[in-house]
Amino acid sequence: MSNRHLVDGFLKCWAEGDIPGALELCTDDVIWDNVPMKPIEGKAAVRTFLEKFARGMSNPHYDIKHVMEEGDVLLLEGVENYTKNGHQVSVPYMASFEFQGGKIRIWRDYFDLATVERQLA
Repeated sequence: MSNRHLVDGFLKCWAEGDIPGALELCTDDVIWDNVPMKPIEGKAAVRTFLEKFARGMSNPHYDIKHVMEEGDVLLLEGVENYTKNGHQVSVPYMASFEFQGGKIRIWRDYFDLATVERQLA
């Protein structure tokens, strides 16, 4: 499985509400760094965050604009879309993924948190 397929698989599982399936594609010591916030370290902590974030959420989907991959690094640009507690959210973002042993090891999301907060208000 290519690194692009790993990321696509993670996003597909997440969109379908399959958090355990998404986490199977990550190392046990995964780090998810939502850059405007503190990094989340370890599979258990990422699971807790995703479960909390998923509450009240529907129709998560991604409009992927560009992907660049070299070796064990993949960069992705897109727009994340979802409905949360009746509010439509669409936020442009960049993501950086690093892989180890065929799994996602580090994931950094770069986005404007104020844009999200405004849409959720």
